[in-house]
Amino acid sequence: MKNNQLDMGLTTHLDVIDRCLEPSGQFIVDAGCGNMWLSRELAARGAAVLAIDPDPIQAEKNRQAETIANVGFTETGAQSIPVENGSVDGVVFPYSLHHVPKSLQSQVFVEMQRILKPHGYLLIIEPVASGTLNDIVKLFHDEYQVRKDAQYAIDSMAVPLFSTVQTIEYQVPRSYKSWDDFVNSYISKSFNSHYTEQEVRSEKVRQRFVELGEPLQYRFEIPVKATYLADLQEAVPT
Repeated sequence: MKNNQLDMGLTTHLDVIDRCLEPSGQFIVDAGCGNMWLSRELAARGAAVLAIDPDPIQAEKNRQAETIANVGFTETGAQSIPVENGSVDGVVFPYSLHHVPKSLQSQVFVEMQRILKPHGYLLIIEPVASGTLNDIVKLFHDEYQVRKDAQYAIDSMAVPLFSTVQTIEYQVPRSYKSWDDFVNSYISKSFNSHYTEQEVRSEKVRQRFVELGEPLQYRFEIPVKATYLADLQEAVPT
């Protein structure tokens, strides 16, 4: 098994994606697509994209949104993707695997074996539960355990399926204009079911935001780990 590690420092998700993928002419699944920002970028690079998301609120927004050329949307989870066996070039999980319930994660990777072509790939992008911004957010939304579970699933369930593995560590910038800007960025998330606006606006969160953010002019760096897996060792027959 080839296993390469790279640190790209401060960069963007798209820079990492462009380093890993050559989307032109490929059929790619955007798993946990959210508002389909990545689907748009992949389609602009020449891919045909199936965007999927199980969140009913976001799904309805996506259905009502303007049509994107070469992008289709289906409301479903990554454990049940409506495509033929061995028909997909690649699947990208953009900040989404840790939203998959732990009880479904093994089913997700069985589904990856089913849908990917023999030389297909996964690109799993996950935020790391550390850093200054995380020290603020965890006061109302602590994702340490779900992110740890997601990384365990990658290492124990996904990596053994592929003969090529590359991990990329990097940081993405995130800035806020004000305290209200920070609050609004969290209470507007359609999948927010684990905390309330009152919890986000609590005095302890505000104080921590000012204490840690003011010296940085509210410009943070979020640590991220991307795992690129290619060449299935054993694909499901088509």
